[in-house]
Amino acid sequence: MTEWQDLELDEIADWPRIPQCLAALVLALALAGVGYWFWLTPAQTTLAGLKQREAALHQQLVLRANQAAALPLIRQQLTTLGGRYQQVVQQLPEEKELASLLSGINDIGIRNGLEFQRIEWAPTVEHPLFFELPISIELTGSYEEIGQFAAAVAALSRIVTLNDFKLDLVSQPSSVVVLKLTVSASTYRFKPPQQGGT
Repeated sequence: MTEWQDLELDEIADWPRIPQCLAALVLALALAGVGYWFWLTPAQTTLAGLKQREAALHQQLVLRANQAAALPLIRQQLTTLGGRYQQVVQQLPEEKELASLLSGINDIGIRNGLEFQRIEWAPTVEHPLFFELPISIELTGSYEEIGQFAAAVAALSRIVTLNDFKLDLVSQPSSVVVLKLTVSASTYRFKPPQQGGT
């Protein structure tokens, strides 16, 4: 039997078969450990990074595919919204039409038998995308005449809203009840687009 202490490393070729196999096994394990530590571990880290990148790219691909699939519907909705926008723009009065709009509201009231105490522009209210142009109105007439006036204003080709209604009883001679209506009517104008930058 071979004594392990008698074996010299420089005479490894002359060693008996079992010590040679054990030495080869230790060397192979050492090389495998070094290879794993210096080559396979960084490769696994790189692989994990690539897998994460692949997952992110896959999510982007799915998102883009969904967006591409939805594109025809979005284009159709944009066309519909564009048409509605044009309808609304056509219903808003232009600057030069404001005086005739006020006169038209006055004419509607007179045609319906109402008597105006006041009809005038109130201060303009600025909103982010448009201007609100309020009209202060005070008038008297019967309940039916006031209702016909409100319906006729709602039927105007230009957008006019009636807000803040206040009805007061003025008189009740015989069977006709005379009411006083205080109301704020509003029309609107889009702000002109802002010119960009310097």
